[in-house]
Amino acid sequence: MNPNDTATDRSPAARIIDRIRRHPPAELDHDELQVLLDAADLVRDDDTCLAGRIRILDVDGVTMVQEQAQDGRILVRRIGSEDAAHRLVDDRLATYERMWDGCGCKVDYDREP
Repeated sequence: MNPNDTATDRSPAARIIDRIRRHPPAELDHDELQVLLDAADLVRDDDTCLAGRIRILDVDGVTMVQEQAQDGRILVRRIGSEDAAHRLVDDRLATYERMWDGCGCKVDYDREP
């Protein structure tokens, strides 16, 4: 990539990825999510049964977790490694299982894992 490129010269996916890097978790709309999914390799995709899908994505070697908060926001955050991403997804799924069982627990989607 040319360091002289401006943000408007970059692809929509590159602009979304930059936003994810700068402001985790980044909130995306449905169209932005589709752009990101089209650019990504899907590593893992689980149905939470309570809050949409949770996915591990790889875009050019950058690992990300995409999830939907219970209020409907689509959130994406960069994760340091694929192993850490799997741990986050496993933790979220375990929390959703406990929620389904009535534990009263909540997910803080805005906190970094």
